[in-house]
Amino acid sequence: MFKVQQCYQQSWAASLTDKELKQQLARIYPQVPRRLDRLALMSLLVAAPFQQQLAAGTGLYLASNYPALANMYALLDTVVVQQQLPKPFEFVNSVSNAACFYAAKMLQLDGPNLFIGAGPQPWQQLAELALADLHSAVVPQALLVLVEQGTEHSTAQAVWLQRGHWQPAAWHYRDFAAAAG
Repeated sequence: MFKVQQCYQQSWAASLTDKELKQQLARIYPQVPRRLDRLALMSLLVAAPFQQQLAAGTGLYLASNYPALANMYALLDTVVVQQQLPKPFEFVNSVSNAACFYAAKMLQLDGPNLFIGAGPQPWQQLAELALADLHSAVVPQALLVLVEQGTEHSTAQAVWLQRGHWQPAAWHYRDFAAAAG
């Protein structure tokens, strides 16, 4: 069971460049790493409102419908088209765990962080992972982030949870948002 502390969502036009996303991020964070992909940029932007409130041991649970597509295209081009071994950066970022690493680092979180590919019910998958960690006292808080990248726009949603007594009737962002205290 949960207590929903706060929720936040943000949308961007798909035409917005990574450079423009990074400029938005630079207005929030004093130091921005050089090699952030689109997934990491959007994850950090949607998590920014929580940065001063999260305990260091907070767990970060990230899901996305796609990995950072530019990274995946570069990796596939290198391996399939050019028939070469991938560069370490291409390979590491293709599995999307790098987005979790950068988000945890920038938010100064030392709790567990993990990425899952978003299936048909990503909020349920994220929440169940967080629930297990919250109720076994692995983490004092959990930050769930979902990034959905589309051809016209992208949306990111974040939910900050603690242990509590609320359970969603359905596993949708709007249910978490309605329960936010």
